[in-house]
Amino acid sequence: MNIPRRRSALVGAATVLALVGVLSGCGDSGSGPATGTASGGGDKMTIGVPGIPPIFLNTVMYVGEKQGFFKDRGLDVTLRPLTTGADVGRAVQSGEIQGGIIGTPGAVALRATGGSVVSVMGFPKPTYLLASTDPGVSTCEAVKGKTVAVDAVGAPKALALAGMLKSCGLGPKDVSTINVGGPPTVDALVAGQVKVAVLHPDELATVREKIKPGTKTEEIMTLAGVDPLEHYTVLVAPKNALDGAARERWVELVAAIRESVAYMNDPANLKEVAAIASGVTKAPASVTEAALPKFLSLGVWPKSGDGLDRAAIEHTIEGAVAAGNVPKQKAPSYDDMVDPSVFADATGK
Repeated sequence: MNIPRRRSALVGAATVLALVGVLSGCGDSGSGPATGTASGGGDKMTIGVPGIPPIFLNTVMYVGEKQGFFKDRGLDVTLRPLTTGADVGRAVQSGEIQGGIIGTPGAVALRATGGSVVSVMGFPKPTYLLASTDPGVSTCEAVKGKTVAVDAVGAPKALALAGMLKSCGLGPKDVSTINVGGPPTVDALVAGQVKVAVLHPDELATVREKIKPGTKTEEIMTLAGVDPLEHYTVLVAPKNALDGAARERWVELVAAIRESVAYMNDPANLKEVAAIASGVTKAPASVTEAALPKFLSLGVWPKSGDGLDRAAIEHTIEGAVAAGNVPKQKAPSYDDMVDPSVFADATGK
């Protein structure tokens, strides 16, 4: 594999991760057209999930589907994979689908441009981590002067790298990057063509399964660990869908997702959840079993609360303004973006 090398731009901030529209995968296209209407009645809901095939984050939704948590609440939910979180946001805004998961910075940008969507639940912790197969690179400071595999300049993994390196005083000129992204990053690490990379936990688990025996793969740091206020993704609904009779569907949906989160956090269900994750990501069950505890320990699917911490959401809004992606005068407030009453009502369900 010939990998193009370049000095990284590493521009922007980690809080613009979802603005570039990634939370994506590769594979077959999603399911058919959405059913129902964005704000109408009935029990049918089409919820967009980012990535084709969907990424590990979406496991919580597929657990709800496979374990019958949606059906038990009288909901007919279709999960529709779309290529990116940005695509999900556009489809929700247009009324093509009833709701979906999008990156929090993307939700900020959508609201800033007049989008009438509101966040009803959050999956707050980003899953990016920095890993190394080089025994001499086990700390943030040791990454200086090294070449790091990311997805592309200005894309989420590159921006996550910038956020992680900032924690030890390193900047754009301190590293070089190569643009690989996705499965090729794993292949490059396994082949020894690159020794440091930004990964997700399932990618790290894949490297550890495939790499030459005796080769240690070190997790150097996580973005969530160095920037606790970095907010990852939100479940959004059209604002008018939370008025009148249609609102009850959203309360029931959030209540069902809470059941999924509880199910996933029960160690007794690890193998079942890992099997569902394998169906979502197409990764072997051995990989998803190894990766799931890391996702859970990061707090990607929070065991308590709505995942919409005010400080974290406001931090993301401020970051989008600081990076120049959202004009200050058009930046939404926390109260513009979030409707906590849906989750509050769901806790009694």
